[in-house]
Amino acid sequence: MSAQWKKLDVAVMGGGIGGLSAAVAMRRAGHKVTVYERRNFAAEVGASISCAANGTQWLHEWKVDVPSGRPVVLLHLTMRDWKTSEPIAVYDLSDYEKKWGNVYNMFHRQDMHTMLLETATAEDGEGDPVKVVVDYICDDVDVETSTIKFRNGKEIKADVIIGADGIRSNVRTALGIKTERKYAPQTCFRCNVLTDDVKRLGLVDYSYEPAIQYWNGFEQHEDVNKYFKIVMSPCAGGDIVSFYCFMPTEYAAQHTSEGFTFKEVDVEEMLVGAYADKLEKNVVDLLKASIDRMPWRLYVHDEYPYWSKGPATLLGDAAHPMMPHQSQGACQAIEDAAALGIIFSKNYPQYTHDVAAGLRMYEKIRKPRASRVQMASRLATDDINERIGFTSLNLPSSFDATAKELGWTKLTIPEMNTYDMKEHIAKEAASEVAA
Repeated sequence: MSAQWKKLDVAVMGGGIGGLSAAVAMRRAGHKVTVYERRNFAAEVGASISCAANGTQWLHEWKVDVPSGRPVVLLHLTMRDWKTSEPIAVYDLSDYEKKWGNVYNMFHRQDMHTMLLETATAEDGEGDPVKVVVDYICDDVDVETSTIKFRNGKEIKADVIIGADGIRSNVRTALGIKTERKYAPQTCFRCNVLTDDVKRLGLVDYSYEPAIQYWNGFEQHEDVNKYFKIVMSPCAGGDIVSFYCFMPTEYAAQHTSEGFTFKEVDVEEMLVGAYADKLEKNVVDLLKASIDRMPWRLYVHDEYPYWSKGPATLLGDAAHPMMPHQSQGACQAIEDAAALGIIFSKNYPQYTHDVAAGLRMYEKIRKPRASRVQMASRLATDDINERIGFTSLNLPSSFDATAKELGWTKLTIPEMNTYDMKEHIAKEAASEVAA
């Protein structure tokens, strides 16, 4: 007789985008979910977040009220010259939804977070409302007893423990995963410009087009100036223009942390190097009008040897921290969450009786794909032509010769959006049964 599906007690460490996605997915699968977050959500700030079709599809699957997140639907990607702002390359997204079944959404972090939090905790909708508690920092995980100890002295047990607690994950440390990370050669400042200010000040109007705009470093390949890059996009229903301002790390040596809660920096700290004397004036004027200027220290992380042990696993940045240059960080966390929701659904009741086996399946499904995106994000750090979208234009890359030797193929929009996770899981689960 086959096992009957059973409801699990799921503990999610971390209430960011990945943690809330996991909470929603496991709620929809029928489980009891509690999210443990270290800080008050009022501290949640930031810039834009990309949610391409491979992430958006799961928001719809989970019946998330996507319009409540005030997304801007992207229509193209544009690469511009650093000095003149003239377009160098354009990837058209006008038929994106027709091709891939979902639009490419740009959210403001706060809006996306609120949207997921409301879906997770709503009284209506499939599954029991998720419980969210704050001021809970995971201190240790005992995988033998499925016990989590918190810094506030509390202790709980759970059937499934999901570490969605970011790049400095305490759950990852508790699982004995040794991490190697290096300072990236590039660092970043995030800031926003209010569209009302763009209009009031008479600033250049391409700043609120429904597109991701890139200003590429003015030198290429071996010159350190390749690390100057701007990624700009509208979000918050068009009310905000979000900027990611990248530069060589040595230009921001005083900033040694990353996160969303740091003190705002003066605009002069951003307008250094090529921002001061080579960037096109209209863009400089936009940056001078910016608010919410926050430093973001970047690190390069190696792939971790494993994600799961016993009843505990990792998700999102805790599992596969990556450079931001593929705009897939949120999507990969959402895909992680979707995989967990499918594996522990009523379609696979056996995994609710053997959580460790279910988490091994999760890692088998997710680790290769997420690690490939992680590697692609490292390559795009040095060459923007490795960025998804521009790769489809067959633009030459400085890695072409090396890639051929290593058997590396560029990451493309079709690869990301044609993937069928449900079919993949069904095939792997069937082969497990057959074995």
